[in-house]
Amino acid sequence: MDGDFECPELGLRREASSPEAAAFGLCSDELLVSIGTRAWRVPPWFTTGAKPLPAGVFAAALASLGHFGAGMGLFLCALGGALVIGVATGYLGLAAVGIMGLVLLGSVLVHEVGHVVAYRLLMGRRAPAVMVVRGASCRLVRLTGTSARDAVVVVAGPIAPVVAALPLWVLFPVAPVPVLLVTLVALGHVVGLVLPAGDGAALRELAGRRAARAE
Repeated sequence: MDGDFECPELGLRREASSPEAAAFGLCSDELLVSIGTRAWRVPPWFTTGAKPLPAGVFAAALASLGHFGAGMGLFLCALGGALVIGVATGYLGLAAVGIMGLVLLGSVLVHEVGHVVAYRLLMGRRAPAVMVVRGASCRLVRLTGTSARDAVVVVAGPIAPVVAALPLWVLFPVAPVPVLLVTLVALGHVVGLVLPAGDGAALRELAGRRAARAE
């Protein structure tokens, strides 16, 4: 494909043949399945799907949840199936794997929604953003703001699962193990801020930029 893809709102322009065009959400590397005259678009399980987020905080959160959830569809179905089969057959080990996997993927979904909500609250209800999904991998292509605002957007992702887990503690007396599991998984996202990848890398990059401007 010749030519360029561009998004003036986000200040992006890439060659149509460049892999970065899909990575930055300028296009979707979609897969269509055709049977006769009918065609179905396959969710972004193995390909890259880009979705511009609608205006508004709540609408953007729902759209990001649906789009990323679609990318995770195969994993969610597999883990849900493992849970059902494990319970039906009494194989508790399989059921435990299903529960742990669903909790982990659910926390990742909440994590990404946290980034979206913080971005819209700080940058405006109509601030442009594109969610790029490929399976269980997700990237929010957005405008950059001040160092402080960008740091809040980065940190909001890992904090979101912790906030979501807090109300579950009212169930601790009757279901202590599931509540502890969800809480430990949520805290794992916060620990990720000190790792040299993902949100941890983004946070250190922001700190480096701020230090360079101060010199």
